[in-house]
Amino acid sequence: MKVDKIIALIKERVGSNSELPGWKSHKKMAVIPINSITEKAFIPPKDAKQASVSIILFEENNQLFFLLTKRTDNVEHHKGQVSLPGGAIDKNETAQNASLRETKEEIGIDSSSLKSLGQLSSLYTPVSYFNIHVFLWYSDTQPQIKINDSEVDQVYKISLDELIDNNLVLNTPINKSGFRINVPAYHFNECICWGATAMIITELKDIVNES
Repeated sequence: MKVDKIIALIKERVGSNSELPGWKSHKKMAVIPINSITEKAFIPPKDAKQASVSIILFEENNQLFFLLTKRTDNVEHHKGQVSLPGGAIDKNETAQNASLRETKEEIGIDSSSLKSLGQLSSLYTPVSYFNIHVFLWYSDTQPQIKINDSEVDQVYKISLDELIDNNLVLNTPINKSGFRINVPAYHFNECICWGATAMIITELKDIVNES
């Protein structure tokens, strides 16, 4: 399917009045086994901290890609992990504006080059107490990236074909709270992605597969 057709279908699916897959998608990549008890940990409390992230789709060689980053050890949360560009929402700032500001601050992408495709489902992360708002953007050219070395160690370019390839979803061992456990992860060509970021991008994967 041509790139412009895929983008149109994603925008229609995200912008329609129909319900997004949300938690049905998120729980597939949860670090802990999900049941009627553990899923309650993902219900955001009233005092949850608020954050925004950006999924930036762009075309290259008739394929769609999006960007992931590896966080440095200097950041406060999720040191060294693979993440979407984003961060905490400032006081009196909208969630959407925060996603654009953080994207500019972390990897230098100017908001004027991005077109909104809509908003995906939010995800609460009980480990860091953040309720993450997810915004989907499209650039018809490859974004110009300028890495903020204090926050971002690397930027990874991931194809949409990789995202929807079920063969790349495998268990991977991580160290968590002093224990070594296996968690579901995307084994992309450039990086391994697990946790909240994997949960978030799984909703995009399911939307693409439904479109």
